[in-house]
Amino acid sequence: MDKECSRCSSGFEVTDDDLKFYQKVSPVVDGVRIEIPSPTLCPECRFKDRLCFRNQSTMYRRKCDKTGKDIISMYKEDAPFPVVFHEEWYKDDWDARNYGRDFDFSKSFFEQFLELRNEVPHMSLVFHNNENCDYCNVVGDSKNCYLIYGSIECEDCYYGNPYKCIKCVDSFLLRDSELCLECVDSSKLYGCYRCQNCSNSSDLKFCFEVNNSKDCFCCAALNHKQYCIYNEQYSKEEYERIVGEIDLMDPVQFEKVIAEFEKLKVQVPHKYYVGTNNENVSGNYIFNSKDCHDVYGVDECRDVSHSFQLQGVNDSMDLTVGEYGELNYNVSAFYGGVSRVVFSYFCWGNVHDLVYCGQCTQNVADCFGCVGMSNAQYCILNKQYSKGEYEDMVKKIIELMKERGEWGEFFPSELSPFDYNETVAAEFFPKGNDELLDAPFKIIPQEEKMYKRFRVPLPVKSPKRRHLDRIALRNKMNLNEVDCYKCGDKLLSTYSLDQGVNVYCGKCYLESIYG
Repeated sequence: MDKECSRCSSGFEVTDDDLKFYQKVSPVVDGVRIEIPSPTLCPECRFKDRLCFRNQSTMYRRKCDKTGKDIISMYKEDAPFPVVFHEEWYKDDWDARNYGRDFDFSKSFFEQFLELRNEVPHMSLVFHNNENCDYCNVVGDSKNCYLIYGSIECEDCYYGNPYKCIKCVDSFLLRDSELCLECVDSSKLYGCYRCQNCSNSSDLKFCFEVNNSKDCFCCAALNHKQYCIYNEQYSKEEYERIVGEIDLMDPVQFEKVIAEFEKLKVQVPHKYYVGTNNENVSGNYIFNSKDCHDVYGVDECRDVSHSFQLQGVNDSMDLTVGEYGELNYNVSAFYGGVSRVVFSYFCWGNVHDLVYCGQCTQNVADCFGCVGMSNAQYCILNKQYSKGEYEDMVKKIIELMKERGEWGEFFPSELSPFDYNETVAAEFFPKGNDELLDAPFKIIPQEEKMYKRFRVPLPVKSPKRRHLDRIALRNKMNLNEVDCYKCGDKLLSTYSLDQGVNVYCGKCYLESIYG
C-alpha cells in the first residue's frame, strides 16, 4: 500500500507484513482486539516525533521540588511539572496514583494526558547506580564520568556516548574500548585517536574501517595490518620515524593530515552497510540480526523495522533506543523486559501492555494514559480500576480517540516536555539557531591530559558542537538504491550517488580487502 505522509507529503509504503504486524500488536481488551491503523506519517516523521521526547545532553541547575536542594536536571526551572532528584523519585514514600483522575469524555485524550503529566513529579535525570557522575544523563553503573549520556558501565569517560568504556573522551557510540579520543561507531579499541567504524585494534590514528590491526596512521579499509601509513606498508623502524616526525600540534600539519585522511576515505572501497553476521537486513550499523529493515544501530534483533539503537529486540516496529523487548510499537526509550507497549516513552523494568504511557517503571502492566507509575496495574490517567472497569473504560476511550483522530499515532511533538533544540531530534534534524552550540566552555583537567597523551591540539569548539560534528561523520538514515561498483548488483545503502564513493556489496568488499 502506497501512502502520502500527512506532514511532509513524501511517499512511503505500508507492506502486507506491516499490516500483519499492526494486527499482532493491537491491544486485546476484554477478548476483543482493537486494531491499530496504518500510520499517517512517514517513517522519518515518526522518528522525529519520538526523538522530540528524548533529551540526553541538555542539563540545567535547578531546585528539587521535593527537598528544595540544588540539583542537576534535564528539565528547566520553569518546567510545568514538579521535578525531583532521581533518588527521591525512586523512593516509596509517594504514589503516582494520588494524582489520578476521572476521564472526561468532553475533552480530548491528549489534553487530559497533558494535564496529568503537568502534575506528576518527574525524575531530574535518568540515573542508576552511578558514582561521581552528577553531570551525566541516561547513564547506569558508571563511575567518575562527566557529560556522557546514553551510557552504561563506563569509568573515567568524558563527553559523548561511550558504552562499557574506560578513559575515553569525545566519543560517539564507542563500545568496549579504553584510552580513546574522538572515536565514532567503533568497538574494542585501545589507545586510538580519530577512528571511525574500526574494531579490535590498538594504537590507530586517523583510521576509517580498519579492523584487527595496530600501529596504523591515516589508513582506511584495512584488515590485519600493522605499521601502515596512508595504506602503505612500512617496517617498524620506518613507521616510528615517519609518524614521529609529524607534529600534530602544528596547526598546518594537523590540517594537512585531516585533509589527506578525508581524501583517502573517499578513494577506498565502501561496504554498502556497516555490520556483520546478519541475514536479510537493511539499514546501517547492524550486527547479529535477522529480518530487520530500515534499522540503524541494532544488535541481536529479529523482525524489527524503522528503528534506531536497539539491543535484543524482537518483532517490533518504530522504536527509538531500547534494550530487550518484543511486540512493541512506536516507543521512545525502553529498557529491560518490555513487551506489548505501544505509543509510549521512557518505560522500563518489567512493564507490559501499556498504551500511551510515559515514565512508567518497574512492574507496570495494563495501564492506559499513565505517567510516573510503578508497581501498578489496571490504571487510566493514574486512577485505579478493577480489571472489568478498566477494560470497559479503555474501549470507550479508544472510540473517542478514533472520533477525534488521536488513535494510532505517537504523542504529538507539541506535548514533549522539552524545547526542540534540547532534544536528540535537533541532533539529527537541526533547524534554526541553537545558542548553546557556541556557548563558552571549559577544558577539564582529565580532558586536557588525554589530548596531551595523543599530542593533539585542545578543542576549540564546544562539547555540543563537537558532538554534532561526530554525528555528521555518519551517513544519513535514508536508504538509496545503488549498484555495486564491482559486480553491478542492486543494493540498498545509506550511501548516495552524490557522495562520490565506490560502494561494494558484501562479497566484493571482502574480496577487495583480502584480495
